[in-house]
Amino acid sequence: MKKSQDNVENLLDFVDQNSNAKSDIQKCIKYLTREVNKQKLNYGQLRYIFRAVRENCHIEVTKDKKSLYELPQAVDLKAFYDQIENPIHKLIFQFLQSTGLRVSELCKLEIKHINFEQNIILVKDGKGKKDRSVPFGNKMKEKVLLYLEHRNNRYLFESNRNSKYSTRRIEQICVKYLNSSNLEVGITPHTFRHLYFSFLAEHKVSKEHRMLIAGHSNEKTQEIYTHLTLGHIKEEIIAILDH
Repeated sequence: MKKSQDNVENLLDFVDQNSNAKSDIQKCIKYLTREVNKQKLNYGQLRYIFRAVRENCHIEVTKDKKSLYELPQAVDLKAFYDQIENPIHKLIFQFLQSTGLRVSELCKLEIKHINFEQNIILVKDGKGKKDRSVPFGNKMKEKVLLYLEHRNNRYLFESNRNSKYSTRRIEQICVKYLNSSNLEVGITPHTFRHLYFSFLAEHKVSKEHRMLIAGHSNEKTQEIYTHLTLGHIKEEIIAILDH
C-alpha cells in the first residue's frame, strides 16, 4: 500500500496541476505526439515502442490484486430471505438462485418460454444474442405454478402495472432487503447466479455443462457446444436442485 501511495505522489509531482505551466510530462506528451505524427506510427508500432522502453528501463507492470468473490453462507441467505415479507419478491430471488439466470434474462422471461413438463426454460436472446436451455427443479416448478394460479401474465414476473420488471427495480428491491438484514457480506441479484453455478460445481457437474447452461460459450468453445447437449445431465441437474 505504501509503495502504491509513493507512486501516486511521484506522479503528482511529475504532472504539474497548474494548467498554465508546461510540466515535464506535458513536454514529453507534446514531443511524442509530434514524433508519432511525423513518423506516421500506427497503434501497433506505438505499443511496441512503449513495451521496448519499459523493458529497457526495467519498469515493472503493476497488476491489481484480484480478490476472491465472497459468496454468502446459508446463515446469510436465511437472514436475507427472513427480511422479505412480499412473497413475490421472495420468489424472484429464489428463482434466480434456482436457475442461474441473469437478472436481465429473468426480467424478459415470458411464460411461453417455460416448459413445465420438461422442467426447461428457453432463454431467448441471452447475452451475445444466443438462445439456450436452462433446467430447473421440481420444487421450484411447484412454487411457480402455485404463484401463476389465477394470473394471466405474459412475463413470469410482472409489476402491479402488469408490465415486466426492470433490472434496476430488482436491484433496488435487493438493496432494500440487504440493508434491513444488516449483513456484512454483499448480495446483489447477480450473487444468486454465482450461488447456482457454485452449487452445481460442488455436485460435480462438469465445467463444460455449467458453461453451456450459463451461456458462456465463445468462439473457442462453440465447436464443443455444437455436439454437447443437456441430454441425460438434465435429469441429474434437476435431482441436484431438488436435493
